[in-house]
Amino acid sequence: MTDIAYIGLDHHHCPAYLESIAQLDAEVTCACEPSGDPTPADLDGLGDVAFYRDPDQLLAEEDVDLVWVTLSNRATPAVLRSAVERDVDVFTEKPAARTATELESVAEAARHSSSTVGVSYTWRGHPVSRRLRDLADAGFFGDVDAFDARFVASALDARDTDHYLFDGPASRGGIVQWLGVHWLDLVPWMLDDPIVRVNARTSASTPTVDVEDGAALQIETESGAIGTLTCGYFLRQGRYDTHIAVYGDRGRSEWDPMGKTFGFDGETTLELDSADDGWASTPHRSETYEYDGTPGYGGKWGLEFFEEYFAARNGVCEPPATLEDALTVLRVLDATYESAETGEWTRVAGR
Repeated sequence: MTDIAYIGLDHHHCPAYLESIAQLDAEVTCACEPSGDPTPADLDGLGDVAFYRDPDQLLAEEDVDLVWVTLSNRATPAVLRSAVERDVDVFTEKPAARTATELESVAEAARHSSSTVGVSYTWRGHPVSRRLRDLADAGFFGDVDAFDARFVASALDARDTDHYLFDGPASRGGIVQWLGVHWLDLVPWMLDDPIVRVNARTSASTPTVDVEDGAALQIETESGAIGTLTCGYFLRQGRYDTHIAVYGDRGRSEWDPMGKTFGFDGETTLELDSADDGWASTPHRSETYEYDGTPGYGGKWGLEFFEEYFAARNGVCEPPATLEDALTVLRVLDATYESAETGEWTRVAGR
């Protein structure tokens, strides 16, 4: 049984993560929320556990196997550093910091630690994501020419904009830093083709919010493929519009990862077209994936992602998403926000 310290209860994903943890060989034995006094909502789903307001005090006093962190982007790096310097394993919400600079020293500390650090880029665990990665690796697309991605969610008037998620100093960015990061991580991972430069435009049409609520990115990858990412808080309450399409000189794919409403029940379909001779009799194929109605973050495939991270803690495999992966995404975010300010194409640091 893995003893978990959960740090950061005032987070949108906390209830779903606690549902997932309840299905793992793990137990939350202590918790921390740095803001204000404990409320029933803070403790909901936790049971009778030791409760703290100071993460450092928790880490100094509690003997735990794993720290699960869902704090603001501003507060996360310090807690990650405290955990890895104590050689405690960590699983953290994405993107793990506001900027790459804030995470670089933490990543360096982790390299000299025995901690196993995982990052919640859980879309890597989706069966369609892994199917597309395998197809790309097998040459299904040939040379990838272009890709198109969207992550559009409900408008800010349907959201609690007083939360730190929508606060510039706490989060650095808005829709790109919160939801767009999923595709900025996933698409290069599926294609094994890092992003090397971006040209971004952002909009901030909600006067009471100091982060962007819309963005459009042009993207170039190492192979020379060009892509787009559109994201924004544009829809009515509870609605989503997500899309990932890949266009190669031999094959094409199209997928709506999220569906019209948030949730992972029902089914999702992957559309495939191939010019390969082996597909000549049925060049267009649809693959339907049915979701198993499993509670928790990401449902069944989210749980499998967490199980893979737990296996990595036991040395069976590598974590499905690492702190180095988080650093890569943050460098893309840095280039995105710099480009939005300058109006110019911006190269990703290290690429």
